[in-house]
Amino acid sequence: MKNANKHINFNLLARYLSGELTGPSKWLLNLKLQVSKPFWAEVQKLNQLYSIMKINPEKPIEFNPLKAWEKVQNRIVQNSAQHHYISTGQLNLKLVRVAAVATIMIGLSASLWFYYHPKTIKLANLAKNHTTITTLPDGSQVYLGNQAILEYPKRFVGKTRSISLSGEAYFDVEKNLNQPFIIKTHKANVTVVGTSFNLKALGNEVFLDVVEGKVKITHTGTSESALVGAGEFAIALDSKLIVKRREASQTVKSKMKILLFQDETLADIVRVINNTYGSNLIIQGDELKKMRISVTFDNDISSIVIILSASFNLKVTRNTNGSIIISR
Repeated sequence: MKNANKHINFNLLARYLSGELTGPSKWLLNLKLQVSKPFWAEVQKLNQLYSIMKINPEKPIEFNPLKAWEKVQNRIVQNSAQHHYISTGQLNLKLVRVAAVATIMIGLSASLWFYYHPKTIKLANLAKNHTTITTLPDGSQVYLGNQAILEYPKRFVGKTRSISLSGEAYFDVEKNLNQPFIIKTHKANVTVVGTSFNLKALGNEVFLDVVEGKVKITHTGTSESALVGAGEFAIALDSKLIVKRREASQTVKSKMKILLFQDETLADIVRVINNTYGSNLIIQGDELKKMRISVTFDNDISSIVIILSASFNLKVTRNTNGSIIISR
């Protein structure tokens, strides 16, 4: 058992047992299960133990590996006292097996806990006349207005994609019917599947302006809710919710003067630029796409391309079809 568990990837097994593992990783793990009977047997045992654990990702889990290991050690001592007639060699072998299983379960439980409780990222836009733009783990884009604060998890797990907002921001939400996008504010919660809208949570009001699609808003005090469509706005006051048609509006995205990106991948930055200006910037090279940078642009596509080229020593090639190639 010791050798069989030497190279176990607890995080990979945690995702596999919880049904979160997909793509090539899942295919390779299934292949290993088919060709290795010992590995298959161990995973079946872990699956049974995992089922008994009844972990609910929607509820907080308190996990302390040190306490868990203490319990295992106490159990080993108790067993040793009860079965004193066992030979030293047999006892040592039994202890090794129990310790190996305990180590696996502690590692698996820890991996599951950390997977379902990802780190919370807090992003604040404190720069005057700047719009801080970030891409969330699901690909959704957020344009933060001045003094706005956004909190979101490092990855979305569970049945919803939940974040928190204080201040004003424009959202371009990636569509996912199976995992609704929820924004929590002090007065109202906003639920969407995939759409574009402006949301302002300041003082005693929450103002929602829908640009595209439909958005559900729910008053946190009265539980009153309304479905707001494109061309409509909603206001959540102290004790009521108001929905009206609008003629025209200004969003954080439409008002932005200076674009600020903090520790974003070049691929996400270019995606935002193409979405904002209708441009066709193309990055060549996987390493370049993954490169993380912090950069500030004026609200002008020409200056953006010049800054990218000059600041990061990148080559810019303009094609006759209007596309712009960015490469090393």
